[in-house]
Amino acid sequence: MRNYYAAIQFWSYALLVVCLCPLAVLLGTYMDWPLGAAPLLLLTLPTILAAVSSPRICYWTITALAVCACFAEILFRTDISEVNTTYLFSILSAAVLVGMTLLIDLYIGKLRGTISQFDAQNDELVRRLYESQKEPTSGFDNISSDSETEPDETSDTDSAEKDVNYPLLLLTLQDIGRRISTNQSNESLIPTVISTAKASLQCEHCQVYLWDSKVRALKNPLPARSRDKLDYRPDPNQGVAAWVIENRQIVMRNDADQDYRLKRILEEDPHMPDAIAPLTVGSELIGLLIIDKVDLDSPTIGRLIYILSNIYALGIKNSQLFKRIEEMASRDGLTGLFNHATFQEKLQQLTKTADAQSTTLSIIMSDIDHFKSFNDTFGHQAGDFVLKEVARIWKTVMPENAIVARYGGEEFIGVLIDHEYSQAMQIAEDLRETLENCPILFEGQQLQVTASFGVTEYKHPASNTNEFVRIADEYLYKAKENGRNRVVGMAPNSTRKPSS
Repeated sequence: MRNYYAAIQFWSYALLVVCLCPLAVLLGTYMDWPLGAAPLLLLTLPTILAAVSSPRICYWTITALAVCACFAEILFRTDISEVNTTYLFSILSAAVLVGMTLLIDLYIGKLRGTISQFDAQNDELVRRLYESQKEPTSGFDNISSDSETEPDETSDTDSAEKDVNYPLLLLTLQDIGRRISTNQSNESLIPTVISTAKASLQCEHCQVYLWDSKVRALKNPLPARSRDKLDYRPDPNQGVAAWVIENRQIVMRNDADQDYRLKRILEEDPHMPDAIAPLTVGSELIGLLIIDKVDLDSPTIGRLIYILSNIYALGIKNSQLFKRIEEMASRDGLTGLFNHATFQEKLQQLTKTADAQSTTLSIIMSDIDHFKSFNDTFGHQAGDFVLKEVARIWKTVMPENAIVARYGGEEFIGVLIDHEYSQAMQIAEDLRETLENCPILFEGQQLQVTASFGVTEYKHPASNTNEFVRIADEYLYKAKENGRNRVVGMAPNSTRKPSS
Protein backbone atom coordinates (compact mmCIF):
# COMPACT_ATOMS: atom_id res chain seq x y z
CA MET A 1 0.00 0.00 0.00
CA ARG A 2 2.83 2.38 0.84
CA ASN A 3 4.37 1.76 -2.57
CA TYR A 4 1.07 2.67 -4.23
CA TYR A 5 0.88 5.99 -2.39
CA ALA A 6 4.51 6.73 -3.30
CA ALA A 7 3.80 6.34 -7.01
CA ILE A 8 4.11 9.43 -9.20
CA GLN A 9 0.81 8.61 -10.87
CA PHE A 10 -1.11 8.73 -7.58
CA TRP A 11 0.38 12.07 -6.52
CA SER A 12 -0.25 13.51 -9.99
CA TYR A 13 -3.96 12.71 -9.75
CA ALA A 14 -4.11 13.88 -6.12
CA LEU A 15 -2.40 17.19 -6.99
CA LEU A 16 -4.76 17.67 -9.93
CA VAL A 17 -7.83 17.16 -7.73
CA VAL A 18 -6.48 19.55 -5.07
CA CYS A 19 -5.68 22.22 -7.68
CA LEU A 20 -9.15 21.94 -9.21
CA CYS A 21 -10.86 22.61 -5.85
CA PRO A 22 -10.30 26.42 -5.81
CA LEU A 23 -11.12 26.54 -9.50
CA ALA A 24 -14.44 24.83 -8.75
CA VAL A 25 -15.18 27.43 -6.06
CA LEU A 26 -14.44 30.31 -8.46
CA LEU A 27 -16.45 28.72 -11.28
CA GLY A 28 -19.44 28.03 -9.04
CA THR A 29 -19.36 31.58 -7.66
CA TYR A 30 -18.93 33.24 -11.05
CA MET A 31 -21.56 31.12 -12.84
CA ASP A 32 -23.95 31.18 -9.85
CA TRP A 33 -24.22 27.38 -10.01
CA PRO A 34 -25.76 25.20 -7.28
CA LEU A 35 -23.40 23.73 -4.70
CA GLY A 36 -21.65 20.64 -6.01
CA ALA A 37 -22.18 21.34 -9.73
CA ALA A 38 -18.73 22.85 -10.37
CA PRO A 39 -16.76 20.14 -8.48
CA LEU A 40 -18.74 17.46 -10.32
CA LEU A 41 -17.96 19.04 -13.71
CA LEU A 42 -14.24 19.52 -13.04
CA LEU A 43 -13.47 16.37 -11.05
CA THR A 44 -15.37 13.77 -13.10
CA LEU A 45 -12.62 13.31 -15.70
CA PRO A 46 -9.62 12.93 -13.32
CA THR A 47 -11.69 10.57 -11.15
CA ILE A 48 -12.52 8.36 -14.14
CA LEU A 49 -8.93 8.42 -15.43
CA ALA A 50 -7.62 7.45 -12.00
CA ALA A 51 -10.14 4.61 -11.77
CA VAL A 52 -9.15 3.26 -15.19
CA SER A 53 -5.36 3.54 -14.86
CA SER A 54 -4.51 3.25 -11.14
CA PRO A 55 -4.49 0.48 -8.51
CA ARG A 56 -7.70 0.08 -6.55
CA ILE A 57 -6.44 1.62 -3.29
CA CYS A 58 -5.22 4.66 -5.25
CA TYR A 59 -8.35 5.42 -7.26
CA TRP A 60 -10.59 5.03 -4.21
CA THR A 61 -8.33 7.52 -2.41
CA ILE A 62 -8.64 9.92 -5.36
CA THR A 63 -12.42 9.45 -5.28
CA ALA A 64 -12.43 10.26 -1.56
CA LEU A 65 -10.49 13.48 -2.27
CA ALA A 66 -12.99 14.40 -4.99
CA VAL A 67 -15.89 13.76 -2.59
CA CYS A 68 -14.22 15.98 0.02
CA ALA A 69 -13.89 18.68 -2.64
CA CYS A 70 -17.66 18.59 -3.21
CA PHE A 71 -18.24 19.42 0.46
CA ALA A 72 -15.24 21.77 0.75
CA GLU A 73 -17.00 24.11 -1.65
CA ILE A 74 -19.55 24.83 1.10
CA LEU A 75 -16.83 26.36 3.28
CA PHE A 76 -15.33 28.65 0.64
CA ARG A 77 -18.27 29.85 -1.48
CA THR A 78 -18.70 33.55 -0.71
CA ASP A 79 -22.16 33.63 -2.26
CA ILE A 80 -23.49 30.62 -0.36
CA SER A 81 -26.28 32.68 1.22
CA GLU A 82 -27.42 33.82 -2.24
CA VAL A 83 -27.37 30.40 -3.88
CA ASN A 84 -30.88 29.11 -4.20
CA THR A 85 -30.09 25.52 -3.27
CA THR A 86 -29.40 23.19 -0.38
CA TYR A 87 -26.52 20.94 0.61
CA LEU A 88 -28.42 18.13 -1.13
CA PHE A 89 -26.71 19.01 -4.43
CA SER A 90 -23.28 18.53 -2.86
CA ILE A 91 -24.38 15.12 -1.58
CA LEU A 92 -25.73 14.19 -5.01
CA SER A 93 -22.48 15.27 -6.71
CA ALA A 94 -20.44 13.18 -4.29
CA ALA A 95 -22.80 10.24 -4.89
CA VAL A 96 -22.33 10.56 -8.67
CA LEU A 97 -18.53 10.48 -8.32
CA VAL A 98 -18.67 7.45 -6.02
CA GLY A 99 -21.16 5.75 -8.36
CA MET A 100 -18.94 6.21 -11.42
CA THR A 101 -15.93 4.85 -9.56
CA LEU A 102 -17.99 1.90 -8.30
CA LEU A 103 -19.21 1.14 -11.83
CA ILE A 104 -15.66 1.14 -13.22
CA ASP A 105 -14.56 -0.92 -10.21
CA LEU A 106 -17.19 -3.53 -11.09
CA TYR A 107 -15.98 -3.68 -14.71
CA ILE A 108 -12.38 -4.04 -13.59
CA GLY A 109 -13.41 -6.73 -11.12
CA LYS A 110 -15.20 -8.61 -13.88
CA LEU A 111 -12.10 -8.28 -16.06
CA ARG A 112 -9.90 -9.62 -13.28
CA GLY A 113 -12.31 -12.49 -12.82
CA THR A 114 -12.02 -13.32 -16.51
CA ILE A 115 -8.23 -13.24 -16.31
CA SER A 116 -8.34 -15.43 -13.19
CA GLN A 117 -10.54 -17.89 -15.05
CA PHE A 118 -7.99 -17.98 -17.84
CA ASP A 119 -5.16 -18.56 -15.34
CA ALA A 120 -7.14 -21.31 -13.64
CA GLN A 121 -7.74 -23.07 -16.96
CA ASN A 122 -4.07 -22.73 -17.81
CA ASP A 123 -3.08 -24.19 -14.42
CA GLU A 124 -5.51 -27.06 -14.91
CA LEU A 125 -4.03 -27.73 -18.32
CA VAL A 126 -0.51 -27.77 -16.89
CA ARG A 127 -1.62 -30.14 -14.12
CA ARG A 128 -3.20 -32.56 -16.59
CA LEU A 129 -0.18 -32.51 -18.87
CA TYR A 130 2.19 -33.25 -16.03
CA GLU A 131 -0.07 -36.01 -14.69
CA SER A 132 -0.18 -37.60 -18.13
CA GLN A 133 3.64 -37.60 -18.13
CA LYS A 134 3.70 -39.33 -14.74
CA GLU A 135 1.39 -42.17 -15.80
CA PRO A 136 3.35 -45.49 -15.75
CA THR A 137 4.23 -46.94 -19.12
CA SER A 138 5.14 -50.28 -17.57
CA GLY A 139 4.32 -52.11 -14.36
CA PHE A 140 3.19 -55.52 -15.46
CA ASP A 141 2.98 -56.67 -11.83
CA ASN A 142 -0.13 -54.53 -11.38
CA ILE A 143 -1.92 -56.02 -14.39
CA SER A 144 -4.04 -59.08 -13.79
CA SER A 145 -3.66 -62.11 -15.95
CA ASP A 146 -7.28 -61.77 -17.08
CA SER A 147 -6.50 -58.51 -18.84
CA GLU A 148 -4.14 -60.34 -21.20
CA THR A 149 -7.09 -62.11 -22.79
CA GLU A 150 -9.18 -58.94 -23.20
CA PRO A 151 -8.95 -57.13 -26.56
CA ASP A 152 -6.81 -54.00 -26.44
CA GLU A 153 -9.39 -51.50 -27.65
CA THR A 154 -7.24 -48.45 -26.86
CA SER A 155 -3.89 -49.64 -28.19
CA ASP A 156 -4.06 -47.41 -31.27
CA THR A 157 -4.92 -44.35 -29.20
CA ASP A 158 -2.20 -45.05 -26.64
CA SER A 159 0.44 -45.42 -29.33
CA ALA A 160 -0.67 -42.18 -30.91
CA GLU A 161 -0.60 -40.39 -27.54
CA LYS A 162 3.02 -41.47 -27.09
CA ASP A 163 3.90 -39.52 -30.21
CA VAL A 164 2.64 -36.25 -28.67
CA ASN A 165 5.41 -34.01 -27.34
CA TYR A 166 3.62 -32.64 -24.28
CA PRO A 167 6.40 -30.30 -23.09
CA LEU A 168 6.51 -28.71 -26.55
CA LEU A 169 2.71 -28.48 -26.57
CA LEU A 170 2.77 -26.81 -23.16
CA LEU A 171 5.33 -24.23 -24.30
CA THR A 172 3.25 -23.57 -27.42
CA LEU A 173 0.10 -22.94 -25.39
CA GLN A 174 1.96 -20.67 -22.98
CA ASP A 175 3.33 -18.68 -25.91
CA ILE A 176 -0.19 -18.39 -27.38
CA GLY A 177 -1.55 -17.17 -24.04
CA ARG A 178 1.22 -14.57 -23.76
CA ARG A 179 0.66 -13.27 -27.29
CA ILE A 180 -3.10 -13.13 -26.81
CA SER A 181 -2.82 -11.22 -23.51
CA THR A 182 -0.52 -8.55 -25.00
CA ASN A 183 -2.92 -7.66 -27.84
CA GLN A 184 -5.75 -5.48 -26.50
CA SER A 185 -7.47 -4.51 -29.77
CA ASN A 186 -9.26 -6.71 -32.29
CA GLU A 187 -7.20 -5.20 -35.12
CA SER A 188 -4.07 -6.86 -33.73
CA LEU A 189 -5.68 -9.68 -31.72
CA ILE A 190 -7.59 -11.47 -34.50
CA PRO A 191 -4.53 -11.82 -36.80
CA THR A 192 -2.65 -13.24 -33.78
CA VAL A 193 -5.44 -15.75 -33.19
CA ILE A 194 -5.35 -16.85 -36.84
CA SER A 195 -1.55 -17.14 -37.05
CA THR A 196 -1.22 -19.10 -33.79
CA ALA A 197 -4.10 -21.41 -34.74
CA LYS A 198 -2.50 -22.19 -38.09
CA ALA A 199 0.86 -22.89 -36.45
CA SER A 200 -0.58 -25.02 -33.63
CA LEU A 201 -3.14 -27.00 -35.63
CA GLN A 202 -1.04 -27.10 -38.81
CA CYS A 203 -4.10 -26.17 -40.83
CA GLU A 204 -4.24 -24.39 -44.17
CA HIS A 205 -7.19 -22.09 -43.50
CA CYS A 206 -8.44 -20.40 -40.34
CA GLN A 207 -11.02 -17.67 -39.88
CA VAL A 208 -12.68 -15.97 -36.92
CA TYR A 209 -16.25 -14.68 -37.03
CA LEU A 210 -17.51 -12.48 -34.18
CA TRP A 211 -21.09 -12.82 -32.93
CA ASP A 212 -23.42 -9.81 -32.64
CA SER A 213 -26.18 -10.89 -30.28
CA LYS A 214 -28.33 -7.80 -30.96
CA VAL A 215 -28.86 -8.58 -34.65
CA ARG A 216 -27.96 -12.29 -34.39
CA ALA A 217 -25.32 -12.05 -37.09
CA LEU A 218 -21.75 -13.22 -37.65
CA LYS A 219 -19.14 -10.78 -38.90
CA ASN A 220 -15.59 -11.32 -40.11
CA PRO A 221 -13.62 -8.50 -38.44
CA LEU A 222 -10.76 -8.71 -40.97
CA PRO A 223 -10.83 -7.64 -44.63
CA ALA A 224 -10.73 -10.48 -47.11
CA ARG A 225 -7.25 -11.52 -48.18
CA SER A 226 -6.41 -13.85 -51.05
CA ARG A 227 -4.13 -16.05 -48.97
CA ASP A 228 -6.91 -16.58 -46.39
CA LYS A 229 -9.58 -17.21 -48.98
CA LEU A 230 -12.16 -19.71 -47.81
CA ASP A 231 -15.36 -20.29 -49.75
CA TYR A 232 -17.34 -21.25 -46.65
CA ARG A 233 -19.43 -18.53 -45.01
CA PRO A 234 -21.15 -19.60 -41.76
CA ASP A 235 -24.89 -18.94 -41.69
CA PRO A 236 -26.22 -18.35 -38.14
CA ASN A 237 -29.72 -19.43 -39.18
CA GLN A 238 -29.05 -22.78 -40.85
CA GLY A 239 -26.46 -25.47 -41.40
CA VAL A 240 -23.68 -26.60 -39.09
CA ALA A 241 -22.87 -23.06 -37.92
CA ALA A 242 -26.43 -22.63 -36.61
CA TRP A 243 -26.14 -25.97 -34.77
CA VAL A 244 -22.83 -24.93 -33.19
CA ILE A 245 -24.29 -21.58 -32.08
CA GLU A 246 -27.31 -23.27 -30.52
CA ASN A 247 -25.49 -26.17 -28.81
CA ARG A 248 -22.12 -24.49 -28.07
CA GLN A 249 -20.22 -27.62 -29.17
CA ILE A 250 -17.31 -28.24 -31.52
CA VAL A 251 -18.25 -30.03 -34.75
CA MET A 252 -15.64 -31.78 -36.90
CA ARG A 253 -16.44 -33.16 -40.31
CA ASN A 254 -15.54 -36.77 -39.47
CA ASP A 255 -17.76 -36.63 -36.36
CA ALA A 256 -20.62 -35.16 -38.38
CA ASP A 257 -20.36 -38.01 -40.88
CA GLN A 258 -20.79 -40.55 -38.05
CA ASP A 259 -23.42 -38.73 -35.95
CA TYR A 260 -26.96 -39.33 -37.19
CA ARG A 261 -28.11 -36.02 -35.63
CA LEU A 262 -25.70 -34.07 -37.83
CA LYS A 263 -26.03 -36.06 -41.05
CA ARG A 264 -29.12 -34.18 -42.17
CA ILE A 265 -27.57 -30.82 -41.26
CA LEU A 266 -24.39 -31.78 -43.12
CA GLU A 267 -26.45 -32.53 -46.23
CA GLU A 268 -27.82 -28.97 -46.05
CA ASP A 269 -24.31 -27.61 -45.56
CA PRO A 270 -22.11 -29.61 -47.99
CA HIS A 271 -19.28 -27.03 -47.97
CA MET A 272 -18.68 -27.36 -44.25
CA PRO A 273 -14.97 -26.99 -43.35
CA ASP A 274 -13.07 -29.58 -41.35
CA ALA A 275 -14.01 -28.07 -37.96
CA ILE A 276 -16.17 -25.31 -36.44
CA ALA A 277 -15.62 -24.39 -32.79
CA PRO A 278 -17.68 -21.95 -30.67
CA LEU A 279 -15.77 -19.20 -28.88
CA THR A 280 -17.54 -18.92 -25.53
CA VAL A 281 -16.90 -17.38 -22.11
CA GLY A 282 -19.29 -18.99 -19.67
CA SER A 283 -22.65 -19.03 -21.43
CA GLU A 284 -21.85 -16.02 -23.63
CA LEU A 285 -21.07 -16.66 -27.30
CA ILE A 286 -18.17 -14.54 -28.59
CA GLY A 287 -17.90 -15.97 -32.10
CA LEU A 288 -16.88 -18.98 -34.21
CA LEU A 289 -13.46 -20.42 -35.07
CA ILE A 290 -13.44 -21.90 -38.59
CA ILE A 291 -10.72 -24.49 -39.34
CA ASP A 292 -10.11 -26.17 -42.70
CA LYS A 293 -7.48 -28.46 -44.24
CA VAL A 294 -6.40 -29.97 -40.92
CA ASP A 295 -5.37 -33.53 -40.00
CA LEU A 296 -8.63 -34.88 -38.54
CA ASP A 297 -7.05 -38.32 -37.99
CA SER A 298 -4.84 -36.94 -35.20
CA PRO A 299 -6.17 -38.28 -31.87
CA THR A 300 -5.45 -34.98 -30.09
CA ILE A 301 -6.82 -32.52 -32.65
CA GLY A 302 -10.25 -32.25 -31.01
CA ARG A 303 -8.75 -31.63 -27.57
CA LEU A 304 -6.33 -29.03 -28.96
CA ILE A 305 -9.12 -27.17 -30.78
CA TYR A 306 -11.12 -27.12 -27.53
CA ILE A 307 -8.19 -25.68 -25.55
CA LEU A 308 -7.34 -23.07 -28.20
CA SER A 309 -10.95 -21.95 -28.64
CA ASN A 310 -11.23 -21.29 -24.89
CA ILE A 311 -7.98 -19.30 -24.85
CA TYR A 312 -9.04 -17.29 -27.90
CA ALA A 313 -12.51 -16.59 -26.47
CA LEU A 314 -11.03 -15.24 -23.24
CA GLY A 315 -8.58 -13.07 -25.17
CA ILE A 316 -11.29 -11.58 -27.39
CA LYS A 317 -13.60 -10.98 -24.42
CA ASN A 318 -10.69 -9.29 -22.63
CA SER A 319 -10.20 -7.03 -25.66
CA GLN A 320 -13.90 -6.11 -25.72
CA LEU A 321 -13.85 -5.19 -22.02
CA PHE A 322 -10.81 -2.95 -22.50
CA LYS A 323 -12.48 -1.25 -25.46
CA ARG A 324 -15.61 -0.61 -23.40
CA ILE A 325 -13.59 0.96 -20.59
CA GLU A 326 -11.69 3.14 -23.07
CA GLU A 327 -15.00 4.29 -24.55
CA MET A 328 -16.25 5.23 -21.09
CA ALA A 329 -13.14 7.34 -20.48
CA SER A 330 -13.27 9.13 -23.86
CA ARG A 331 -16.99 9.91 -24.12
CA ASP A 332 -19.24 12.42 -22.41
CA GLY A 333 -21.61 10.46 -20.20
CA LEU A 334 -24.70 12.56 -21.00
CA THR A 335 -24.52 13.13 -24.75
CA GLY A 336 -22.30 10.27 -25.94
CA LEU A 337 -20.06 12.71 -27.82
CA PHE A 338 -16.32 12.93 -27.29
CA ASN A 339 -15.33 14.78 -24.13
CA HIS A 340 -13.04 17.81 -23.95
CA ALA A 341 -9.79 15.89 -23.35
CA THR A 342 -10.40 13.38 -26.14
CA PHE A 343 -11.31 16.19 -28.54
CA GLN A 344 -8.02 17.96 -27.82
CA GLU A 345 -6.07 14.76 -28.52
CA LYS A 346 -7.85 14.17 -31.82
CA LEU A 347 -7.47 17.81 -32.82
CA GLN A 348 -3.70 17.60 -32.25
CA GLN A 349 -3.54 14.54 -34.51
CA LEU A 350 -5.66 16.18 -37.22
CA THR A 351 -3.59 19.37 -37.29
CA LYS A 352 -0.36 17.38 -37.55
CA THR A 353 -1.83 15.48 -40.50
CA ALA A 354 -3.04 18.72 -42.06
CA ASP A 355 0.46 20.23 -41.74
CA ALA A 356 2.10 17.17 -43.27
CA GLN A 357 -0.40 16.55 -46.09
CA SER A 358 -1.69 20.09 -46.67
CA THR A 359 -5.30 19.06 -46.06
CA THR A 360 -8.06 21.46 -45.02
CA LEU A 361 -9.63 21.63 -41.58
CA SER A 362 -12.47 23.81 -40.31
CA ILE A 363 -14.01 24.23 -36.88
CA ILE A 364 -17.62 24.90 -35.93
CA MET A 365 -18.15 25.97 -32.32
CA SER A 366 -21.56 26.68 -30.80
CA ASP A 367 -23.21 27.69 -27.56
CA ILE A 368 -26.90 27.15 -26.76
CA ASP A 369 -28.65 30.49 -26.35
CA HIS A 370 -30.10 31.25 -22.90
CA PHE A 371 -29.45 27.71 -21.74
CA LYS A 372 -29.70 28.67 -18.06
CA SER A 373 -33.35 29.60 -18.58
CA PHE A 374 -34.23 25.96 -19.36
CA ASN A 375 -32.78 24.84 -16.03
CA ASP A 376 -34.41 27.70 -14.12
CA THR A 377 -37.85 27.32 -15.74
CA PHE A 378 -38.23 23.59 -16.28
CA GLY A 379 -35.54 22.07 -14.05
CA HIS A 380 -32.17 20.45 -14.66
CA GLN A 381 -33.75 17.38 -16.23
CA ALA A 382 -35.03 19.62 -19.02
CA GLY A 383 -31.54 21.07 -19.43
CA ASP A 384 -30.05 17.58 -19.71
CA PHE A 385 -32.73 16.61 -22.24
CA VAL A 386 -31.93 19.69 -24.35
CA LEU A 387 -28.22 18.80 -24.34
CA LYS A 388 -29.00 15.25 -25.49
CA GLU A 389 -31.25 16.46 -28.30
CA VAL A 390 -28.77 19.09 -29.47
CA ALA A 391 -26.04 16.42 -29.50
CA ARG A 392 -28.33 14.16 -31.57
CA ILE A 393 -28.89 16.97 -34.11
CA TRP A 394 -25.13 17.59 -34.33
CA LYS A 395 -24.51 13.92 -35.06
CA THR A 396 -27.27 13.92 -37.69
CA VAL A 397 -26.19 17.06 -39.57
CA MET A 398 -22.40 16.79 -39.34
CA PRO A 399 -20.53 14.64 -41.91
CA GLU A 400 -19.73 11.07 -40.93
CA ASN A 401 -15.96 11.67 -40.64
CA ALA A 402 -16.33 14.83 -38.51
CA ILE A 403 -15.06 14.90 -34.92
CA VAL A 404 -17.90 16.14 -32.69
CA ALA A 405 -17.53 16.80 -28.95
CA ARG A 406 -19.21 18.44 -26.02
CA TYR A 407 -16.63 21.09 -25.28
CA GLY A 408 -18.02 22.01 -21.89
CA GLY A 409 -21.36 22.95 -20.33
CA GLU A 410 -23.69 23.90 -23.20
CA GLU A 411 -20.86 24.35 -25.72
CA PHE A 412 -20.41 21.96 -28.65
CA ILE A 413 -17.57 21.83 -31.15
CA GLY A 414 -16.87 19.95 -34.36
CA VAL A 415 -13.88 19.57 -36.67
CA LEU A 416 -14.63 19.15 -40.37
CA ILE A 417 -12.00 17.19 -42.31
CA ASP A 418 -11.35 18.24 -45.94
CA HIS A 419 -13.92 21.04 -45.62
CA GLU A 420 -13.13 24.64 -46.52
CA TYR A 421 -14.46 27.71 -44.73
CA SER A 422 -17.44 28.18 -47.09
CA GLN A 423 -18.52 24.55 -46.66
CA ALA A 424 -18.18 24.82 -42.88
CA MET A 425 -20.32 27.99 -42.89
CA GLN A 426 -23.05 26.16 -44.81
CA ILE A 427 -23.03 23.21 -42.40
CA ALA A 428 -23.12 25.59 -39.42
CA GLU A 429 -26.10 27.36 -41.00
CA ASP A 430 -27.80 23.96 -41.47
CA LEU A 431 -27.24 23.25 -37.78
CA ARG A 432 -28.63 26.64 -36.78
CA GLU A 433 -31.75 26.27 -38.95
CA THR A 434 -32.39 22.71 -37.78
CA LEU A 435 -32.27 23.77 -34.13
CA GLU A 436 -34.48 26.79 -34.75
CA ASN A 437 -37.09 24.92 -36.80
CA CYS A 438 -37.28 21.75 -34.67
CA PRO A 439 -38.76 22.54 -31.23
CA ILE A 440 -37.77 20.03 -28.57
CA LEU A 441 -40.67 18.35 -26.79
CA PHE A 442 -40.09 17.74 -23.08
CA GLU A 443 -42.89 16.37 -20.89
CA GLY A 444 -45.55 17.97 -23.07
CA GLN A 445 -43.76 21.33 -23.26
CA GLN A 446 -42.28 22.66 -26.50
CA LEU A 447 -38.82 24.11 -25.84
CA GLN A 448 -37.62 26.56 -28.48
CA VAL A 449 -33.87 26.05 -28.70
CA THR A 450 -31.46 28.21 -30.69
CA ALA A 451 -27.68 28.45 -30.73
CA SER A 452 -24.92 30.80 -31.80
CA PHE A 453 -22.04 29.59 -33.96
CA GLY A 454 -18.45 30.57 -34.68
CA VAL A 455 -16.60 29.20 -37.72
CA THR A 456 -12.96 29.34 -38.78
CA GLU A 457 -10.54 27.49 -41.06
CA TYR A 458 -7.13 26.13 -40.03
CA LYS A 459 -4.19 28.39 -41.01
CA HIS A 460 -6.64 31.11 -42.05
CA PRO A 461 -5.56 32.72 -39.79
CA ALA A 462 -4.96 30.09 -37.03
CA SER A 463 -1.47 28.52 -37.11
CA ASN A 464 -1.80 26.08 -34.18
CA THR A 465 -4.49 24.23 -32.28
CA ASN A 466 -4.80 26.80 -29.49
CA GLU A 467 -5.38 29.64 -31.95
CA PHE A 468 -7.66 27.39 -33.99
CA VAL A 469 -10.09 26.94 -31.10
CA ARG A 470 -9.61 30.46 -29.72
CA ILE A 471 -10.55 32.17 -32.99
CA ALA A 472 -13.66 30.00 -33.38
CA ASP A 473 -14.56 30.91 -29.78
CA GLU A 474 -14.12 34.64 -30.55
CA TYR A 475 -16.47 34.41 -33.53
CA LEU A 476 -18.94 32.49 -31.37
CA TYR A 477 -19.09 35.32 -28.85
CA LYS A 478 -19.40 37.90 -31.66
CA ALA A 479 -22.47 35.96 -32.77
CA LYS A 480 -23.88 36.18 -29.23
CA GLU A 481 -23.09 39.90 -29.01
CA ASN A 482 -24.83 40.55 -32.34
CA GLY A 483 -28.13 39.09 -31.17
CA ARG A 484 -27.59 35.30 -30.92
CA ASN A 485 -29.07 32.60 -33.18
CA ARG A 486 -26.60 33.35 -35.96
CA VAL A 487 -23.37 32.08 -37.57
CA VAL A 488 -20.28 34.31 -37.57
CA GLY A 489 -16.93 33.68 -39.23
CA MET A 490 -14.31 35.27 -41.44
CA ALA A 491 -13.37 34.10 -44.91
CA PRO A 492 -9.69 33.13 -45.39
CA ASN A 493 -7.36 36.04 -46.16
CA SER A 494 -10.24 38.48 -45.63
CA THR A 495 -9.43 41.92 -44.20
CA ARG A 496 -13.02 42.99 -43.56
CA LYS A 497 -14.98 42.51 -40.38
CA PRO A 498 -16.30 39.06 -39.45
CA SER A 499 -19.38 38.17 -41.49
CA SER A 500 -22.57 36.50 -40.37
